[in-house]
Amino acid sequence: MRPRQRRLPLAWPLIVAAAFVGPCRAATPGDPFEGFNRKMFGIEESLDQHVFGPVSKGYRSAPSTIRTALRNWARNVGEPVVFVNDLLQGRIGTAAGTLTRFVVNSTFGVAGFIDVAKKNHLPRHDNSFGTTLGRWGVGPGPYLFLPLIGPTTVRDGFGNIADIGLDPFNYVRFNGRTEIEVASTVVEGLSDRVEGAEDLERIRQTSTDPYATLRSYFLQNRQAEVTGKPVDIDTLPDFDTAPPKAAPQPAPATAAPPATPPSASDSSAADDADANADASATADGAPDAAPDYSAGEDPAA
Repeated sequence: MRPRQRRLPLAWPLIVAAAFVGPCRAATPGDPFEGFNRKMFGIEESLDQHVFGPVSKGYRSAPSTIRTALRNWARNVGEPVVFVNDLLQGRIGTAAGTLTRFVVNSTFGVAGFIDVAKKNHLPRHDNSFGTTLGRWGVGPGPYLFLPLIGPTTVRDGFGNIADIGLDPFNYVRFNGRTEIEVASTVVEGLSDRVEGAEDLERIRQTSTDPYATLRSYFLQNRQAEVTGKPVDIDTLPDFDTAPPKAAPQPAPATAAPPATPPSASDSSAADDADANADASATADGAPDAAPDYSAGEDPAA
C-alpha cells in the first residue's frame, strides 16, 4: 500500500483541516483524529461499495495483458519522482538503476507499456518524499484517513505534496500533459484497487474492526518501507481483537505426606501383639498332656 502522490491534490485541503482540528479522544496512540478518520473511512467504504469497487471489477475483467501494459505505463510516468528521492536519500546506485529503467522503458519499452528493464534484472521500486523524510529521521506524525487518498500520515501527506514539486514533468510544457497526468492517476488507482482487492476483502471479512486493522497494516507497512524491510499481511496480528485467554492450568497434584516413623509405644505394643500371637500358635499346635499314673489308675480302665 504505497503513497498516492498524484491523487493527493484532490484532497489536500482535508489534510490541512485535519491538522488544525482539535484532536479527538483517541483509543490508540498515533491516531489523535480517530473520530474524524472513522467518518472519512465510512465515506470511503460507501464510495468503494457503490463506485470504486464496481469500476475496479469491470477493469479487472479486461485482458491481463492490457492491464499490465497500462500499469507499466502509469508507473513509468512516476519514475522521475522515484529517481529524485533516491538521490535525496543518498542511494546513488539505486538512483542510477531507476534512471536506467526510465530511459530503457521509455524507448525500448514503447513509452513504458513494456517493462523491458525488469526482464533485464532492473526491478522497479517505490519511493516518495514521505519515505525520504522518514529516512532523514522525521516521524510519521498523526495518522489520517482521507477519501480518494486512503490511509496516510501527516508526514506522508506533506511529503507527497513535495513530490509534486519534485516531478520534472511539472516543469515541461507539452500538449496533452494534463491528460497524461489524469490518465496515469486513474490507471494507478484502478491497478492499486485490483491488486489490493484480496487483502481488503480479507480485512473486511475477518476483522471485527476493519478501520483499526487497516490502520495497523498501513502503519507497519510504511515503517517497513522506510526501514527497507518487507511486511506480510498474513503475519499481521489482529490488533482490534483481544488476545485469547489462556486455558486454565490444572492444579498441581498434592504430594502424599511422608510416612511418620512409629513411636516407641507403638513398637512395644506391636512386639506384645506378636508375642501373644506366637504363644497362641504354640498352644494350638502342642500335643495333649500325658495322663498322670502316679495315683494308681489303670490305663486300660
